[in-house]
Amino acid sequence: MTTKRSRYTLLSLLFAASVAMFPNSVLFPASHDVAVHLHQPTAFIGWLVSSYALAYVLATPLLGMTSDYLGRRSILVGGLVLFVLGGTVPLYDPKTLPMVVGRVVMGIGSAGIMPMVDSLIGDAYPQGTERRRALAGFGAAVAVAEALAPFLGGVSDGINWRGVFALYTLGLPAALLTAFISVPPRQSARTEKVKLSDYAVSLQIALRIPRLYSAIVGAVVFGVVYFGVCTLLPYALGTPLSGWKSGALFLPIGVFWVLLTAWLANRPQLVHLREVMVGSALGLAGLTVWLAYAGHLSFVLVIGVGWGAGSAFLCTIFQWMVGDESPELVRGAMNGILNAAYMFGFSFGAPLFMWLMKIVGFASTLWWGAAAMVLLAVFLFVSLRPRGVTALAEELTETVQ
Repeated sequence: MTTKRSRYTLLSLLFAASVAMFPNSVLFPASHDVAVHLHQPTAFIGWLVSSYALAYVLATPLLGMTSDYLGRRSILVGGLVLFVLGGTVPLYDPKTLPMVVGRVVMGIGSAGIMPMVDSLIGDAYPQGTERRRALAGFGAAVAVAEALAPFLGGVSDGINWRGVFALYTLGLPAALLTAFISVPPRQSARTEKVKLSDYAVSLQIALRIPRLYSAIVGAVVFGVVYFGVCTLLPYALGTPLSGWKSGALFLPIGVFWVLLTAWLANRPQLVHLREVMVGSALGLAGLTVWLAYAGHLSFVLVIGVGWGAGSAFLCTIFQWMVGDESPELVRGAMNGILNAAYMFGFSFGAPLFMWLMKIVGFASTLWWGAAAMVLLAVFLFVSLRPRGVTALAEELTETVQ
């Protein structure tokens, strides 16, 4: 690809990834007002979140595997269209059942967005510095969306509660842009079609590579604690915040997530990944404990800065490990599994932490979250200790030949 065409492709993919971060992030700050206007308890928002998450988790690995056979661009564009169709149901039919069904459709659509963006970047850029820099750009775009989405949700809710759901229409320009991207054909697409049995064996072998299964387990644990902490963040000052004030608490997380991801984009040759991840996990554990006793806005904002930085390190390196280690033949499946792992953690984090807060209180819940991050640090330290993976690579090569 020419440099100009490559830039268009990457920017289009990053915009699609940013839109895919909206489903729950724009909804949380407006959850109370949406429930009131629908004459439903606040718990109904949990049904919307859970139905979306369940559809996403189930559909993501399947669509990732399908893309390895049928191509990625068509699934990406189709996913964006389904994203809009399902997400905007409340604009024209704000009843409970249609909204839940719409969220399921939206979840299936989202399952065709993030894994395809990851995989298309892997297809378009060679392994090494270029791919890592592009994946770091992907992480920065996601972080920007993660920072802005709650704020945009709160502002839209302040204008009209339906405005939250109107934000999902951004999927339409994303679909239009990605329909015209071009990436080099994958090597596996240029060779003889691989048998399904060989594909299954290759996927099984890939899941035994330490960096791949460590990234997947790490994504689940991080997702649980991150979304749990975000759910409890509005309660950190005593009186729960809502609307734009609640959304503003998340800005330091997003801003420093972006800054650190941009810093990593310029350092794709970063080494000692295990030590960086272990240190990040332990740092987030300490910040989570601090949040339990912060009690002051300035402290909460500083904690948000730390969480943004730690999240940038963990998520970017998880993405690098999957991008570097995933065999081309099963790249779509591996990115699908990674994204499903994140969503699995996200879908459990919010309700789990809210349930724990009712039972053991705010501070004790955050201590449990900190303990989970310490266990993640131990797991990463053990699972990523230097070991040879040459045998696995050779076994995979023999399988696909």
